[in-house]
Amino acid sequence: MKNKLQFTSIAVAALMLICLTPVSSALAEPNPYYIGVSQAFSRDSNLFRSPDNQPATSDVYSTTGLLGGINQPFGRQRFYVDANVKRNIYQDITQLNNTGYGLAVGLDWETIERLSGTLSYSENRTLARYGADDGPQITKRNLEKNRELLARARLGLVSTFALEGSLTHRQLDYSAAEFAFQEFEQNAGSLGLLYRPSGLLTLGAALRYTKGKYPFAVQANPGVLQRDDFDRKDLDLTSVWVPTGLSTVSARLSFTRETHEALASRDLSGATGALTWDYKPTGKLAFTTALIRDTGAESSFNRFGGAAAANTGGNANANANANAIGNNSRLSSALQLRALYEVTAKIKLESNARYARRKLVNTFALTTGGSSTDAGSDRTAELSIGARYEPTRVWLLGCDLARQQRSSSSSVSYPYSVNQASCSAQLKLQ
Repeated sequence: MKNKLQFTSIAVAALMLICLTPVSSALAEPNPYYIGVSQAFSRDSNLFRSPDNQPATSDVYSTTGLLGGINQPFGRQRFYVDANVKRNIYQDITQLNNTGYGLAVGLDWETIERLSGTLSYSENRTLARYGADDGPQITKRNLEKNRELLARARLGLVSTFALEGSLTHRQLDYSAAEFAFQEFEQNAGSLGLLYRPSGLLTLGAALRYTKGKYPFAVQANPGVLQRDDFDRKDLDLTSVWVPTGLSTVSARLSFTRETHEALASRDLSGATGALTWDYKPTGKLAFTTALIRDTGAESSFNRFGGAAAANTGGNANANANANAIGNNSRLSSALQLRALYEVTAKIKLESNARYARRKLVNTFALTTGGSSTDAGSDRTAELSIGARYEPTRVWLLGCDLARQQRSSSSSVSYPYSVNQASCSAQLKLQ
C-alpha cells in the first residue's frame, strides 16, 4: 500500500507537469516550458555521519526524478514555475527510502509608472542531513520540509532614488520527533531607500524586523517542551557595485540585535552580513565567492546560488539531501567558492569549496527539573568537483566527487568525515 501511494504521488506530479504544456502553448512566447526525467546513482561512505573512530554505515542509492516548469514573459511581467519530484531508493538501508520534491513559483511584475516587484514561493522536502547539528544521533528516516514566501515591491521616486519594501515568511519542519527542537517559523518585514548615483553603483539602507518562534525549543522538564519566541531588529546597509563588465560585487552589512524569551543563550547583538563577488574573466571561466556571517536560521535560507537554485531543473543533482538547509547554530560564518570552466561547448567542469565555523548552544533538561546549557563550536570543510557533458541540447550527463570533514573541540558537536560520489543523466525537453 505504501509503495502504491508513493507511485501515485509521482504519477500525479508527472500529470501536473504535462498539463502545463497546453497552458504555455496558448501564450505568445514559443517553448516557454520544459519537462524532463533524471536518473542518478550515488554512494555515501558515512550515511549517518558517525563520529570519527566509530563504525560508519555506507550505502549506494538510486535517485529517479521528474522535472518540469514554465518561464513565460507577458507584457511587463514574467511568470515562472520550476518543479521536481525525486524518489530515492537505498540498496541496503531501506528505512531511508523517501520521496522528495522541490517547487519554486514566482511572478516578476511592473506597472507603466515606477512601481515594480516580485512575488515568489518555494517549498522543498528532502532527507535531512544527519549530524548537521548538535541534535541526537538517529538512524531512522528524517524528512526536512522548508518553505519561503516572499513579496517585494519597489517604487521609483525619482531617477536616482527608490523606496523598497518586503515581507517574508519562512518555516522549517522535521518528521522525526527527536529533531522537533530545530523546527521554527518566522515572519519578517523590511522597508528602505535605494540610491543609484550611476549605472555601476546602487546603495541602500533599510530597517528590518523579524518575529519568530521555536515551538519545541527546550525540554524544560522531563516530558514538557517549552516554546521559545524571539524577535530580531536589523539596520541593513547594502550595495551592488559593477566595477567592470567582468565583476559584480554585492554586499550587506547589518547591525543586528536578536533576543529570545526562553533561550537567552541564543541572544545576539553585533554585526552580521554577506558579501558576494561574481567574476568572469573570460567567456569560458567564471568564479563566485561568498562570505556569510549570520545566525543559523538566516544563513541556512541564504543558500549559495539563490533560494530557488535547487529547483531550476538545469542540473540533475543526485544527493538525496542536496536541498537540506537545517542549521541550529547561534552564529555561523562561512566562506564559499565556486569555479566553472567551459572546456568545450559540450563539456563543463565545476569545483566547489566551503569552510564554515559555527557557534553552538545546546539546552537540555535536568533530572531535577529546569535546564542547563552547553556551548561550543565546530568547523566544517567541504570540497567537490564535477564534470558535465551535454551531447545534445536535451541530454545532460554528469559525475561528482565530494569530501566533507568536521572538527570539534567541545561536547556540543563531534568530528566526522564522509566521501560521496554520484553520476547522473537527465533528459530535458523544451
